[in-house]
Amino acid sequence: MLALLSITIPLVISACATNPVTKKSNFVLMSEKQELELGQQAAAQVAKQLPLLPETDPLVRYVDSVGQKVAAKADRPELFYHFNVVDNADINAFALPGGYIYINRGLLTHLNSEAELAAVLGHEIGHVTARHAVKQYTKAQAYQIGMAVTSIFLPMPYGSNMLTDLVATAVIQGYGREAELQADELSIKYLTRAGYDPEATIGILKTLKRLEDLDTKEKTAAGEKVDKYHGAFASHPETEQRIRDAINLEEKHQGHHGIVNRKAMLTALDGYPYGDSPEQGAVVGRRFLHPELGIQLKFPKDWVITNTPSSLQARLRKEKVFFLMQLKELSKRQSPAEVLRHAFPSNKLFGIVESDTQAGMPHAEALIRMSAPHVSQAMISSHVFLIGSKAFLLSMWADRSVFDQYRDQFSQIARSFKRYDKQKDGDVPRIHLYTWQAGDSWQKLAERNRQILGRFTPEKLAALNGMSVNSLPAIGQLIKNVQ
Repeated sequence: MLALLSITIPLVISACATNPVTKKSNFVLMSEKQELELGQQAAAQVAKQLPLLPETDPLVRYVDSVGQKVAAKADRPELFYHFNVVDNADINAFALPGGYIYINRGLLTHLNSEAELAAVLGHEIGHVTARHAVKQYTKAQAYQIGMAVTSIFLPMPYGSNMLTDLVATAVIQGYGREAELQADELSIKYLTRAGYDPEATIGILKTLKRLEDLDTKEKTAAGEKVDKYHGAFASHPETEQRIRDAINLEEKHQGHHGIVNRKAMLTALDGYPYGDSPEQGAVVGRRFLHPELGIQLKFPKDWVITNTPSSLQARLRKEKVFFLMQLKELSKRQSPAEVLRHAFPSNKLFGIVESDTQAGMPHAEALIRMSAPHVSQAMISSHVFLIGSKAFLLSMWADRSVFDQYRDQFSQIARSFKRYDKQKDGDVPRIHLYTWQAGDSWQKLAERNRQILGRFTPEKLAALNGMSVNSLPAIGQLIKNVQ
């Protein structure tokens, strides 16, 4: 992600500028003209590197309409603000200098009112109005100058991209505690001015805390690293108290609670994917579907599946037993065995067993003794399937001393690899609106949907609706379901 802002900006003479938010003089190393140019260039890079929904998409239009209402009440209303939806399942949002705002579909799906959407967009607008990227640039430039002085005495390589990479890190991972809190407070001011209920901010805090706890619970059970959401309304007690104070202050000035508009937000999300899109492939219970590539496979019980942009990964819960599927685009015709020989060093590969076809596809299998991620003395069972010019490489491994215990599971996974047919195999999980009935529970809803979101489906459905698994909606209330 650091490449997003790899844009060279000429060094300018230091100057003091009045901050649009605080009205105080700040020492900065970037003019407003350069700030706006940086935003335009960075936005062009983002458009090339991130999957953005088109401007004509109904969800994008809805987000833009809400964002424009909030931006019109912000401290820099003269800027043209651009609101974009990233077709990504991650819980995140970020802003580029000059008014380019991005919110991931994964965060949107977990919002439960238009007021909550206004709060998140207001937070990102706050980063723009307070010129947080410019401040970060000034700090980074001072750091780079310091490095130049140091290098006179101790030569060290660094390039012009070091500076912009530091700014990019701030944009994607957060600007620091003080800046994030300022953006939180600005969000409350802006959304209240726009007529929305600032109390929605507390709802976001609680939802993000539930998602954080659920993510920790799920990944800890699988033995995976836990990543925390960085930005809008980071869930810390200090943040919640400061936000409550800011809400009380704004409500005192405004004298009313404002618009919530829950149904509009839910209606805008109806039919959109939950999690990954068909173009990216999606995990459905213990299955992985990739409609775009036309493939699918299934895992035995207790495998934890993770879809990434570059590969499909899985591991057996609480065990050092792993799976990796990668796609290789072939330049010339090769047999599956040839693909395997190119994928692994020849002195490590043995026991190739090639079959004519499996599920109508050319296929080969091999066993390999070599080091693998998380296992230094590994035995790997690797399979290759060919579909036209595409080679799908499935590798499963464990420590050599226990490999035989899991070989049947490895074979089961490999045998499950086959073509995808939407009519027979179903769609990726999507959000569908549902009216809560008497006797419903999150557990029953999960069972009815065949645990579509895996082991923690009840908790995920509750969090999707801004609730804990122990709380229930009112009978007749409209909620988001996943089918």
